[in-house]
Amino acid sequence: MIQQQRTLPGANCLECPLRQRNEWRVLTEEDVRLLAQMRKSRRYRAGERIFSTGESSHGIYCIVEGAAALRQIDAEGNPVLLKISYPGETLGYRGVLMGQKRRFSAEALGPSRVCFIDQQVVKLLLERNPALSLQFLRRINHDLDDAHDKLVQNATLSNRDKFVHLLLNLMDRHGHAAPDGSQVISLPISRRDMASMIGARHETLSRIIGRMEEDGIARFSGRTVCVNQPHSLMAEICLS
Repeated sequence: MIQQQRTLPGANCLECPLRQRNEWRVLTEEDVRLLAQMRKSRRYRAGERIFSTGESSHGIYCIVEGAAALRQIDAEGNPVLLKISYPGETLGYRGVLMGQKRRFSAEALGPSRVCFIDQQVVKLLLERNPALSLQFLRRINHDLDDAHDKLVQNATLSNRDKFVHLLLNLMDRHGHAAPDGSQVISLPISRRDMASMIGARHETLSRIIGRMEEDGIARFSGRTVCVNQPHSLMAEICLS
């Protein structure tokens, strides 16, 4: 009996389940065959740069495995973590669509695999399939909504509330339930990165963490967080 092999994400564009989560889902079969023929796949080590700020936008990247950190340099020259992107997400599309250089950098947070689609292929697919242009337009609108929501959070929430929001998002992606009912989170980023994501100083985040430990809500050890009372985190969000 011949055992049917399971298709790995990104191994074949025609069968890749990740394609149904992003802009490429509207492509015709002929377009997908072109995409599969022209795209390049590469593995990255933890901390390895995928692209850099200021470089020419030669194409679009699609995360297949792992995760990527998107960073931008602030007015003082410090790298600020903007967001974490996961499998199925496309990176660098704005620079290609607008003909601009990269406004931020991307690096692999851990062992990752990323597909690259050259800008000429992207432009050809956009010409052949107007629905793809609409998908990227919707993606731009979605990113703008996210940016607006972050502005509102920064203006109205305390640093602790913003940190609780971040912890819940990380718990959803990187957490697992322990036998005692607590949640254990394996953090993919440093405390300094978490501080930059909520717009706070590293010292401020350390004080917030200390108070959360005193309250018995969570324990922090290196990049491992044990959330003793997940319901308490949710309660803080509801109150805020």
